[in-house]
Amino acid sequence: MGQRSADDGTQDTSPGRRVGRGGSNESRPAGTGLTSIPIYIWLLGLVVVLLVMAVAGLWALYLMRGQWTTSGPTPTPIVWTPTPMAAPPASPTPTVAPTEALPTASPDIVVGGYVRVMGTGGSGLNLRQGPGSNYPRMDVALEDEIFLVVAGPTEAGGVQWWKIRDPQNEQRAWWAAGNFLDPVPPP
Repeated sequence: MGQRSADDGTQDTSPGRRVGRGGSNESRPAGTGLTSIPIYIWLLGLVVVLLVMAVAGLWALYLMRGQWTTSGPTPTPIVWTPTPMAAPPASPTPTVAPTEALPTASPDIVVGGYVRVMGTGGSGLNLRQGPGSNYPRMDVALEDEIFLVVAGPTEAGGVQWWKIRDPQNEQRAWWAAGNFLDPVPPP
């Protein structure tokens, strides 16, 4: 009786072996399972999962861009442009009180001769772009300045206009009313 038969459903078992219900022996080698995976593999897997989640999140933000509305006013760009200034009104040459009579033009002014600005009361003589007070003022000749007469006379508005040029600056050549020019000998 010490022996069992193979028919009674029991078998001799050896340590480390397990007998299953179906009678098959299932054995697992030691060190298999989730606990036997090295830690660096777990860390690598975690990094990959985090990167995939980050890329998916950024892609979702990209696809949803512009769908969120902001509250508050929309900023308006400011473009700075200079303010155009009106041209100063043309003034008679020179500004003299209406009760005073303009000095008379000297008959001795000639082209090629020299003239001195005088009789402006210290306010200077307007030098204009053309012969007449309707032309824009380009410069002001100071009292006692000397000029060379280069063209004229031209009658405009009851005044004789002469084109004069600064002997030291040839770019400064404009028209002046003859009433405020006095002929002088060459310097």
